[in-house]
Amino acid sequence: MKKSISILIILSLVLMMSGCDETDFLKEEPRDAIYAENLLVDQAGFQSMITALHGLMRNEYRRGDSNGVGSIPVVLHAAFSSGADNAWANNASQELKFLYYPSEIRKTDLAIFEGTFLWLYKIINTANMVISRAERTSVDWGGNSEAENLANKNDIVARAKFFRAWAYRHLTYSYGAVPLSTEEIDGLNYRTDWERNPVAEIREVMEDDLTFAVNTLPLRTSNNNAISGAMARHYLGELYLAMGNPDEAINVLRPLVESGDYSLMTAPFGQSPATPDCPFIDVFTTPAYKDGNREVLFYFVNTEPTISSAGVPGDMYIKSTWKNYYVNDAVIKNSNRSAPEFTSGTLTHPQVFWLNNGGKGAGRVSVSLGAIRLYNYKNMGAQDMRINEPAFVWKIYEKDASGNIVEFLDKGVSPIDTTLTSTMLDDTRTTIQNYKWPSTRKWDYVQMIATSGEIDATYADVVYLRLSDSYLLYAEAQYKKNNYDEAIKWINRVRERANAVAITTADLSSGGLDLILDERSRELLCEEERRHTLMRVSQENGGDERDVNNYFKRRSREHNEVAGRDARGMNTYEVPVLFPLPQIFIDSNTGRALQNNPGY
Repeated sequence: MKKSISILIILSLVLMMSGCDETDFLKEEPRDAIYAENLLVDQAGFQSMITALHGLMRNEYRRGDSNGVGSIPVVLHAAFSSGADNAWANNASQELKFLYYPSEIRKTDLAIFEGTFLWLYKIINTANMVISRAERTSVDWGGNSEAENLANKNDIVARAKFFRAWAYRHLTYSYGAVPLSTEEIDGLNYRTDWERNPVAEIREVMEDDLTFAVNTLPLRTSNNNAISGAMARHYLGELYLAMGNPDEAINVLRPLVESGDYSLMTAPFGQSPATPDCPFIDVFTTPAYKDGNREVLFYFVNTEPTISSAGVPGDMYIKSTWKNYYVNDAVIKNSNRSAPEFTSGTLTHPQVFWLNNGGKGAGRVSVSLGAIRLYNYKNMGAQDMRINEPAFVWKIYEKDASGNIVEFLDKGVSPIDTTLTSTMLDDTRTTIQNYKWPSTRKWDYVQMIATSGEIDATYADVVYLRLSDSYLLYAEAQYKKNNYDEAIKWINRVRERANAVAITTADLSSGGLDLILDERSRELLCEEERRHTLMRVSQENGGDERDVNNYFKRRSREHNEVAGRDARGMNTYEVPVLFPLPQIFIDSNTGRALQNNPGY
């Protein structure tokens, strides 16, 4: 019962920082500055709330149990990016099973569905508070004129509206129709009769929010760890594609992709450029403007707490989620046994191993074999820098007795293997845990203190959104307007940087949207919320996301050798793709009966 009440409180915006218009004798005079009545009175107070929204946003790359999702040691991003065509869960957790056995999504009581739902409404609730209270005439916006005050106010409101639209983006792609909340709840308008607003209605609000952000925020901020007009343009362009309006997508994305403010990185750069040269992976290891990166639209700042006295709250687990748990493999764990640090007892074997292999992985999610094969389009697998060393783990390294770093070989060959095992193909198994499988090195991070070598968390700055994603959205919009030459131009910019051969009009004509989806997988593997993308294109023109022949289910069968197996649901109409609304929310909404999504 307590949990039911708490869900309604969250959804109704009755937050700890909310005010309450009760009678005088019930009113408090809050003394703590964190209370909204004391905090949201000037520009600095509102800015602190924007900082809090950034913190809530970064929870996508934190452990699920940091967001109330049981005890799941995997980032929430995995729920948006896996279980489709290019990734499957490599773990025994019941919370992840639907990502390698899609029909298991019918378990409506999973904490990952409930925790994700509540996390996103926390963002919406906080944004609504900022937007509503910014209208109070008593706020000191710190300007020297009315014009400066208005500019300061609009900057705050634009950022809050961006976060609200961003949260609804996740909600609508994941759950479909959900409650639409755009006002702060002040204690008198508490509700237990929420309805599921149509996605089209929610998208109208998202369009207004993102348009305001586009028109208010600069295309490029001084630092790319703050919300910018570029981010707003990117998501507004994607929204227009979801709304079936490629013309508007082209109009809003063009100033971004053609801007001289951003460009793909085509030459090695950064303090520690990859060896051999790989500017693609340098983008991830050095994401900040100040260090010369012109490609990253937004990244999360991280600081190792043992190095910095301040640090950044909330460890990031994107590395351990996507990098395989190599040290657990029966063969691979024999590497690094001669390392001087291990033989002397200074470090444990796992610490030595991960220090020599890019930081610890936990193998929660793995890329599909079909996704790996996509890189060999036009026989480019041998030279496409997005799949070769140092962007992907194809080799295991060890330190020999002399202290030299060398490749570890098993009978003369690398132990990394893409052979489909009986476990992967056994539909009765409850887990996979293939620890020889290759994985991305986009998130590699070696702990700065050797004895911390086997810590799951990463303290590297983490890329969230890149210009190449915008290029491919723009190409998709041009393709949908039959502007093939223009679409090819932007796809080829991405391929050229990757050292892959250019595509032609004939390629795009024959490959169609699948060709663009293939390129998105090659470029954005483990970054893109892949389920969102496939959901969006599957629902176009009134499409049914459960149709076995749509992009989501068909591509899953074609490219995902684990999650795409017929027996696991991707060739069955009744298997849902949308997440279920949390049952506890449905039960708690006593003023209105709510139906769950089809298939539940």
